[in-house]
Amino acid sequence: MKYNPFQPNKIVNPAMFVGRIDELEKIESYLFQAKSGNPTHFLIEGERGIGKSSLLKYVAPLANGNFDTPDGYIFKFLVVFVDLGSAHTQLDIIRIIARELKSQIGKVNKAKEIVKSTWEFLSNWEILGVRYHKEAGSFDPEDAKDNLVEQLEAIATNAELGIDGILVMLDEADAPPVEAHLGNLMKAMTEKLSREGCDNVIFGLAGLPSLLGKLKASHESSARIFTVLRLETLDDAERIRVIDIGIGEANTKNDFATAIDGNASKLLADMSEGYPHFIQQFGYCAFEADVDNKITIEDVLSGAHNENGAIAQLGRKYFSEMYFSKINSNDYRKLLDAMSKYSDRWVSRKQLIADTRMKESTVNNALLALKQKSIIILDESRQGFYRLPTKSFAAWINAIKSVDERRGGSLTSQSEVG
Repeated sequence: MKYNPFQPNKIVNPAMFVGRIDELEKIESYLFQAKSGNPTHFLIEGERGIGKSSLLKYVAPLANGNFDTPDGYIFKFLVVFVDLGSAHTQLDIIRIIARELKSQIGKVNKAKEIVKSTWEFLSNWEILGVRYHKEAGSFDPEDAKDNLVEQLEAIATNAELGIDGILVMLDEADAPPVEAHLGNLMKAMTEKLSREGCDNVIFGLAGLPSLLGKLKASHESSARIFTVLRLETLDDAERIRVIDIGIGEANTKNDFATAIDGNASKLLADMSEGYPHFIQQFGYCAFEADVDNKITIEDVLSGAHNENGAIAQLGRKYFSEMYFSKINSNDYRKLLDAMSKYSDRWVSRKQLIADTRMKESTVNNALLALKQKSIIILDESRQGFYRLPTKSFAAWINAIKSVDERRGGSLTSQSEVG
C-alpha cells in the first residue's frame, strides 16, 4: 500500500495550492479594504475543474488568521464558507448562511456570551427555519433576509469579539435556479448593511460563467456589486509545480521514495492543459499505475488509458453525456475531435471540412445535429462558424487523442470511456 498525494475527488488541499497569485493579491486587498470600512465584494468565475473551490478554500484560513499573507499581514475575519449546491429557494440560501454563521460563532472563544442574543436568535431561527421551509407560502423571505442582515451587523460591529469583520463565501453560487433570486438577495443585503453603517462585511461568490447571467436575471444591477475575477488555466511552470509538490508530499508519508521522469511530468502537464482537476486526476492514476517507484511516460499513459483510468473518470464526471450519450455517430465524434484543436475558439465550417476530409453534406448534418443537442455553439453574428462550449471539453478530447496516438489504440468507444 502507498499514499497517493493527488486528490481528484476533493478540493485541493491548501498545501498543494499553486498559482493564482494575482487573484490572491486582489482578494487580500479586498479584505484589507473591508477591515478599513470600504468592502469590495468579489465573484470568482470559471469552468468546472479550474480551481474555484480550491481558491476559496485557500482564502478561508488566510482571512481568519490561520496563516499570514505573503507580506506578513494577519487578518482576523469570521469566515462563513458555504456551498449552495443544495439550495433551491432564496430561503434555502439564507438558512444555509445562517446555519454556518452560528457554527462559526460557536468556534470563537466566549463568542456565545458576547453575542448571546444573536446566538439565541440563530438557534431558534434555525429550528423555525425547518417549518418555514415546509410552509414557504406562509413565510415572507424578506423577514428572514432582514433578520440575517441584523445578525451579521451585530457580530461584525461588536468590538469585544476582536474580529476585522465577516467574510461570507458562497461556493457553487450558480447552482440555485434563477427563481431563488440570489442577485436580489445580494443587492438587498449589501445595501442594507451599508445603510446601517456596517462596512466590514464582505461577500465572495464562486461559480460557472453562467453565474453573472443568473444574477442579472434576478436583479439587473446586482452584478455591479462584484468585482469579477476570472480563473484561467495554469501555465506550464505551475502545472509542473503541482506535480512536484505531490511527489514531495508522497515521499514524506511513504516509507519509500517515488521519482518521476521529466518526460512523464511534462506529459502530465500537457494532457491537463492547465486544468487543476485534470492534473490531479491524471497524476492520481499515473501514481497508481506505477509499480517500481519511478513514474514514466508508460505509467502516465496506462493510468490515463486503463479501465476506470483518468480519461474514463473525467469523462463520466463531466463530458460523457456530450461525447457519447447524446450522439451515436463516429462522424459526429470525428467532427468534435477536429474542433478540439481550436479549443473553444470559433472555427468555420469550411475549415472543418478541410480538417476532417469528410463530405460537405456529412459535416453539415453533423453540425446541425450537434447544435440541436447543445453540444456545440453557433456564432449568431457570423454564418457558418461554430465552437465547443468549453475549453475543458476540448482538453478532454485532446487528451483522448494524445493517449490514442501514443499507445496506438482507441479510447473512443463508449464502453471504455462513457
